[in-house]
Amino acid sequence: MNKLGYKGTLNRAKGQGLHKGVVAAVRRFVRNALKRTVHENDAEFRQFFFASDCSQTRATIFLIALTIGLFSISDYLFLGLSVAYFALAALRVLLIAYSAYQFHFVGETKSHKSYDQRMLVYLLLISVGLLIVDVTRPQNFLPHIIVIDVAVFVYYLLIPTRFIYQALPALVFSIGEVMIISFAFQWFMVPSLSTALISLAFVNIIAPVCSLQLHSYRWRIYESVLLRKETDRLAAIGQTAGMIGHDIRNPLQAIISEIYIAKQEIAGFSQPTKTQALESLDLIEEQTDYISKIISDLQDYARPLKPEKVEVDLSQVLVSVFQTIRVPDKILLQVDVKGFPKIKTDPTLVRRALTNLINNAIQAMPNGGKLSLTAYESEHRAIVVVSDTGKGIPEEIKPRLFTPLVTTKAKGQGLGLAVVKRLVEALGGSITFESEIDKGTSFRITLPLE
Repeated sequence: MNKLGYKGTLNRAKGQGLHKGVVAAVRRFVRNALKRTVHENDAEFRQFFFASDCSQTRATIFLIALTIGLFSISDYLFLGLSVAYFALAALRVLLIAYSAYQFHFVGETKSHKSYDQRMLVYLLLISVGLLIVDVTRPQNFLPHIIVIDVAVFVYYLLIPTRFIYQALPALVFSIGEVMIISFAFQWFMVPSLSTALISLAFVNIIAPVCSLQLHSYRWRIYESVLLRKETDRLAAIGQTAGMIGHDIRNPLQAIISEIYIAKQEIAGFSQPTKTQALESLDLIEEQTDYISKIISDLQDYARPLKPEKVEVDLSQVLVSVFQTIRVPDKILLQVDVKGFPKIKTDPTLVRRALTNLINNAIQAMPNGGKLSLTAYESEHRAIVVVSDTGKGIPEEIKPRLFTPLVTTKAKGQGLGLAVVKRLVEALGGSITFESEIDKGTSFRITLPLE
């Protein structure tokens, strides 16, 4: 292949690549934007914007009614004081009266569904009414097209309603005007007609794109406000936990001490009495530990974390976690952490994070299973993996798994994994997970070596 042919092939390939890229970007934009329009049926989302939507719509209706009235001057210039003029004047009066009715309705309504339906009917009737006006003088199509261009932007951008309810009146208005022009077509209209139709096509592309972008932007605002409310709520919980944590923990320590003393004193009891007493004390101790864990989670989530990094043997830190955790006999424990190099981290925070993960794994296997703890080095990072063969995590929970107060357990506060994530990130690491229903879950902690 000669050099010229090679360049031509290369340019065609680049052109095809650019074309595919543009098409893919457009498809991606439309797909994401249309996903946002699904939220138009979300009652809470619509109610969040409802007051401002009604206020904006009333202002737009007033401007529409004012414009309809002012254009009666154009009717007089074209038709004079003819029967057609008075007929159009009556039509304009009806449209203005209907606009006034809708203006009042929007100010009183409390339902977004009723609002959407009324606005669809209103915009359709306004479009049909103005098309009737245009029929009386089709040769004056150029200012009509300009009016329709403006109206399409108004429908899409100034009337906040469902996207489909914006699109229908805009298309009716545009297609209706094209039909009027086609019926009254004459060759002298060609030079200005082509420009007018191009502008009409252009506005019916740009306005919907802007509207979809606006719908998407509104949803992001709504999500941001919800996130801020949730953050404020969790901050209040954290402040409360910090204040009452110490007051609750002190009595708990006293209870634990009394349980220990009681166990020592009943050692000399007869066997049946001794067994029953020990079972009761074990139950009290178990519930006390559960309350203590809740307090620890609340305090870990609420208090500022300042890791005190020291050089430690990670293998010993990981193994030491099982000194405070009782693994049931029906669960097979597999630990592979030998020969791991020393790293610089906060051993207390590492133990705290792993304790939560291992307790979760044990609770996920009430009928037994396999619990694995593995550690290895990869790309100058320490990797710690906690795996179980338990119930798995439902798909609908996965995106919010590390969110506070989200839990899959009947008995749980939903703070354990949120605390783990916070502890790991305080150490400069990250945590990810993989899970399948009825096959198990694997959490992967990545920590810096220094």
